[in-house]
Amino acid sequence: MARPYVINISNGTGSEYILNGSYDVTAAVTGYDNDSILPATQVITAGTDTYGFTIASTGTLTLHVTEDGTAEGTPVVGAVFYRCDSAGTTYGSPITSDSNGEADFEHVPFAASGAPLIYYKQTASDGEHEYNPALVNTTMTTSTKTIEVENTPAKLRTITLTDANYANLPIATGTITLS
Repeated sequence: MARPYVINISNGTGSEYILNGSYDVTAAVTGYDNDSILPATQVITAGTDTYGFTIASTGTLTLHVTEDGTAEGTPVVGAVFYRCDSAGTTYGSPITSDSNGEADFEHVPFAASGAPLIYYKQTASDGEHEYNPALVNTTMTTSTKTIEVENTPAKLRTITLTDANYANLPIATGTITLS
């Protein structure tokens, strides 16, 4: 019987010298359901040097999007968010806020202590509200968490149009399109 191999994972990858053979696979990953490791058994064979595993988590992070960023605020429908890594690279499908202003990231990690950071960013709103595109992170100590997100209504802007050849001469009629 070969000795057990403990592979330390950092940023999704780890390496170890492993003998060919059949192995039962277990995991110890804070914030995840360690029983969900797949595959649960792995055959290591000559000529194959890379093996992939997946593990699931069961938490739900709700982003509640309102015009003023409060639980009682007017909901914003159509705000779009992505899960990210620490560099801001997006993963998975976007989530979009619903009629209650809620966008749910399901299957996120949580732990009473030492929970991993969860990164996300907003990439769009409904076309009538401003949003912050910055990369944000949080941790979850319980299986659910709600974060209030502010998407303020667009501000009234004044646009002027003057003649290029006669300084400050206003143009009487016309349109400007910003696209």
